[in-house]
Amino acid sequence: MRRYCSIAMAALMLLCSCSDKRYIEPFSMQEEICMELGGRLIFKYNPGQCQLSFNRDRCEFRVSTDNMSDFYSLTLSEIPSEQGQEVTGSLIWTTPSDIYTKRNVTFETIKLEGDMIWLWTHNGRIGVVVRMLD
Repeated sequence: MRRYCSIAMAALMLLCSCSDKRYIEPFSMQEEICMELGGRLIFKYNPGQCQLSFNRDRCEFRVSTDNMSDFYSLTLSEIPSEQGQEVTGSLIWTTPSDIYTKRNVTFETIKLEGDMIWLWTHNGRIGVVVRMLD
């Protein structure tokens, strides 16, 4: 019986990772600062209408519209330095009707390019692109 449970768990994990791949690959191709949820674009940075904020000491990234009506804010346990690195963090974001928060989420560093970081959480299929402003 244990053997069948182990096989079933392995198959389930494989199916979950495959379905995540269909979201991660397009997300990793994003070239701009943004946030995605389940493959849907939630927020995209527009330099003419948005603001960026970064605090290295607090490992905090903020992206918002000029009037703060829409935003996302990400606070990490540490600034990732290599692809594949996992960090924990808290994410707050807005939708047209609400504000959402996810705490103690594990993010995988999908990509590092210059001062930009692509982070993905498998639990919730959330992708966030942030920029370090030093």
